[in-house]
Amino acid sequence: MLVLKTWNLSGELNMALDAILAEIPEEPILRIYTWSEPTLSLGRHQKRINLNIDYMKKNQINCVLRPTGGRAVLHWDELTYAVILPANHIYAKSGVLETYLKISQCISKALKSIGYNAEIQPARKIKNNSQACFDAPSSYELCINGKKVVGSAQMRTNKSILQHGSIVLKKHVVEYARCLNLDEEQLEGKMAGLFDFHGISIFELSEALQIEFEKIFGYCRPFPLNSELFEKAFERKGDYVWKVS
Repeated sequence: MLVLKTWNLSGELNMALDAILAEIPEEPILRIYTWSEPTLSLGRHQKRINLNIDYMKKNQINCVLRPTGGRAVLHWDELTYAVILPANHIYAKSGVLETYLKISQCISKALKSIGYNAEIQPARKIKNNSQACFDAPSSYELCINGKKVVGSAQMRTNKSILQHGSIVLKKHVVEYARCLNLDEEQLEGKMAGLFDFHGISIFELSEALQIEFEKIFGYCRPFPLNSELFEKAFERKGDYVWKVS
């Protein structure tokens, strides 16, 4: 498994990199990254979502479209993961939920290894119409004490599977709710960050993730962000800018 770690890139570059890596995989790739500024990411089917644009501008919260589906996520004080699997990989040949489960098992074991009792939720259908990803856990997502701490989304093509997700360190419920014109009480009590339980550095967390993914997807080798890959992402970043419709 190739491992690429990037810190503090813009939301547009982060999404472009994930999309480009999903076009070229010859073996599994684990990407671990952070964001340069608070950013709301929207699922690719949320283009007409009603956002509080004035609030986001005033508070310098960026907005991007993801290549994956799912609901809105506020990326702020978190560690983000992306797993890319070639379409012919054994864990890519299974269904959407089976792939979710395998990846969630890796993340759950990583969190447990550093002292978090993260539990995988059962298969379920989301019964509410909230635009917020962290309003409820989807099938096989992760909770601690009943509160969602990891939200993920997936894209499948004839070349690969891309699954990426937010591992929350510190929750920002008020800001998250206001971006989406929601009552903050709607999210309070439904989500948590790892810092709610005890502290951890992003480097300790990323190391724990790498150890567990290596057990399932093979020996981890560094995959440096070379100039060619970065230039391609820079050229494509405009594809993931959210435009008011």
